[in-house]
Amino acid sequence: MAISLSQLCANAEKDHEMKLIAGSAGLENTVRWVHMVEDSEVPGFLHGNELIFTTGIGHVGNEWLKEFTVSLRKKGAVGLVLNIGPYITSVPSQVIVFCEQNGFPLFTIPWETRIIDISYEFCRRIIANEKHESTVADAFRALIKDPDSAGEFSELLERSGFRSDNQFTVISLEIIKNGKAVTEKIVRTSDMMLWRALKRSRYPSSLFIQGGALIAIKQNCSDEEIDIFCNALKPIIDGIPGADPYIGVSDKVTGLTGISEAYSQSKAAIGTARINNNNVEFYRDIGAMKLIFGIKNVKILESFAKENLGVLHRYDAEHSSELCKLLRTYLELNGSVNEVASAAGVHRNTVNYKIKSIRDIIGHELDDKMKNMLMLAYLIEDVLDINNNNYGGNKK
Repeated sequence: MAISLSQLCANAEKDHEMKLIAGSAGLENTVRWVHMVEDSEVPGFLHGNELIFTTGIGHVGNEWLKEFTVSLRKKGAVGLVLNIGPYITSVPSQVIVFCEQNGFPLFTIPWETRIIDISYEFCRRIIANEKHESTVADAFRALIKDPDSAGEFSELLERSGFRSDNQFTVISLEIIKNGKAVTEKIVRTSDMMLWRALKRSRYPSSLFIQGGALIAIKQNCSDEEIDIFCNALKPIIDGIPGADPYIGVSDKVTGLTGISEAYSQSKAAIGTARINNNNVEFYRDIGAMKLIFGIKNVKILESFAKENLGVLHRYDAEHSSELCKLLRTYLELNGSVNEVASAAGVHRNTVNYKIKSIRDIIGHELDDKMKNMLMLAYLIEDVLDINNNNYGGNKK
């Protein structure tokens, strides 16, 4: 699933005389599978990130190779292996230049080398790597569910490069389109682009689906690396009209036992991102939302919101008014009557009258303490809306 070309071909020169002659800059790209392609018309069934083998059978001369190579790269192939022999006698210089300039790895193997042996070995290693990554992902899922199980999985994760003394960051991604979650569907078709972003680190990472979100676990990563990963989403999302990505980034935690807490932090951050209609939120920046998301007993949250805003909601329902909306605007604009009037498109006297009505309805002056209580109640309602409607958004 996420084995790099350099990892896949680590022993290929020694075992199969497979030599890299150009495009070394692309060796860290990930490989999905291997294919034989003999037709000069590159097939449309390529999904991208395949390593292509060709003998050139059926072709005369070598000039066709330039157009063939360019087409492979456009189709998203990860590299090309030429079987030098009776059909491909040499590699044209323009092909070598193109591959070098575009970071498209180009290999050669002698005619005596059996392609079936290399392709079998490569496919076996790709499958083994995918199984290993699934095992690692399952270990992290177990840690998220039960942090006390760290001892059970520490040996496996240590062998996989996830050291218990490293710092871990959990990044959660949800993609919403037309009010529906499409994260898994998009990830299935774009996972290689995401893996390429994760691979830009000397520490192993893990990428898996959990609770309808894409979860990335990174080690010892800087904010710059996180930005690279988040920016890798842009070309994916841009190709899907109406899709909105929301990303939550946890604080750094030390050791495997902190993974569960970091996961919860990333979910709080992504919930805040959706409420504020921001693409990315860091847990460190979500303020009072930390307290709200930290309360797991939903009934406590519901009770607090009802105690502070319930009477106003009932009044609005009975009188077809929008006092709740006006009060929130008033609180968010620090009680500026002029700014509220401008935002609502009404006269300031109307705002004053409605604020007086609100004070009468809730039975309390809007002093600083009450304002804080009311704003907290609004934030709680936002969180409850996100929890009750998994595809919710900005209520403001």
